[in-house]
Amino acid sequence: MKHFKEAIVYLFVGIGIGSFLSLLSFTLHHEVPSMKQFVLLMTMSAIMGLLSLIFEYDKITFITQLISHFILEMLTYRLFMWLTFDSGVITFTNIPTFVIIYCIICIYFRIQGESNAQRINDQIKKRNKQK
Repeated sequence: MKHFKEAIVYLFVGIGIGSFLSLLSFTLHHEVPSMKQFVLLMTMSAIMGLLSLIFEYDKITFITQLISHFILEMLTYRLFMWLTFDSGVITFTNIPTFVIIYCIICIYFRIQGESNAQRINDQIKKRNKQK
């Protein structure tokens, strides 16, 4: 049950991030997505969120996790492009955008994780001093 709850959280985080970035993109380009694009986008975002579960697997190094995650995310993005626009080719203009967004999200979650770890460590130190 623990893994199921974890998967649901990752799924919804993926949908949240995908929704935000898509809304931003559609707003900047003054476009409205079709129903097919919307469904595919939410599905892609959910899959991308679930792919982040790879970071919960402790038996491989962080660099291996990061490279694997990046490749899987890029393949998911390519599949989305193919299903949405009938073209599996990711243009050179899309790759830098994808990489920049990927890096921003990774940095944010890395900082968030370190902040949570620091907060937990501070609470443990505080509790140990009270004993």
